Amino acid sequence: MLLLMKEQVVVMLLALAVTAPLTAQTGDAASETGSDCEKYLAAPLPAEALTIAASKSWPNCDSYKSYSGLGRKTDYTAARQCAWQERLAQQADLEPKYTVAGLFGGSALLTVLYANGEGVEQNKPLALRFACESQLSDGGISVILSLPDQPHVTGKKFVYCDEAFTTFEMNFCAAYQDEIAAQKRQDQLDALSSHWPQADKDAFAALEKASEEYVKAHGSGEVYMGGTIRGIRANGIEERQRSNFLAAVQKFESGHLPAGTEADYKKADSDLNATYKSVLNLAAKQNFAEDDGDIRPEGIQKAERAWLKYRDAWVAFAKLHYPQTSSSAWRTLLTRNRYWSLRMTLCGVGWNDPGCMRVNTED
Repeated sequence: MLLLMKEQVVVMLLALAVTAPLTAQTGDAASETGSDCEKYLAAPLPAEALTIAASKSWPNCDSYKSYSGLGRKTDYTAARQCAWQERLAQQADLEPKYTVAGLFGGSALLTVLYANGEGVEQNKPLALRFACESQLSDGGISVILSLPDQPHVTGKKFVYCDEAFTTFEMNFCAAYQDEIAAQKRQDQLDALSSHWPQADKDAFAALEKASEEYVKAHGSGEVYMGGTIRGIRANGIEERQRSNFLAAVQKFESGHLPAGTEADYKKADSDLNATYKSVLNLAAKQNFAEDDGDIRPEGIQKAERAWLKYRDAWVAFAKLHYPQTSSSAWRTLLTRNRYWSLRMTLCGVGWNDPGCMRVNTED
């Protein structure tokens, strides 16, 4: 975003892994997670579990958010009570597919709570039962077995996503970590803006909305998404943009404001327009296959429209909050950053294109 300048293209090569189902029925968990699961699944449930009524739909309580303090205060008791409901819904095959709630809720979260003794007395046999229900890897089960008593005292805790071993799980664990990072960023932004006049806060809220729309449009439309780690790649790029946005606001709030004349802006705008046309033309020449993850012209165009709204929202906010700095300075900075972002997109469209090679060798 604002601080996004010359970036190096990183090629991520990960071995393909067999994707496991999101959750397992209790009856077939032993065959999926090792022979020891047969005995672990015999661990008796606590009395409170027997009072939970089965639901005909997925409960709307998000245990992982209560556990991690996402949009609410951390509450292990609320997380556990929600997880009991989610567990029954999982066994009825009602969990939302391909979501953090579906992966990390229910039996998976109960594994964590009972393994670590968070909001409840530590109970390794129960943790192992839920680990088998959620098809945790044998390595993860070994970690639970090796946990010390009273892990909250020793500081050694079981972290479910540390045991993710398929690309499927890693994608959703990455999304979960992004939610945690997003909450921390929002807390910092809220603290920065807490003393601003209401008009400034309203303009900043509009800017945050435009920023998120641009982040999503760029991540989904201007980044190569082929391969099994597309979710991780997209999350990483989007998180970098969001972090850059926070860093930029912090920098400006400390008094380091941009400089630039109208002539500077026109030069930056000319460079951007030329690069935009080059990327569009190159993208249009590709032979697209179904769901191949290639960067397509319509994705670039959508991102460009989102960026224009984002740029205008920044200028509108800056007029109120940083009146000492000209609009030309803001447009220059934003346009240059968009230019470098599109140069990276050029590399995603055509690795052998001379323009891409110039990006990689730029000082």
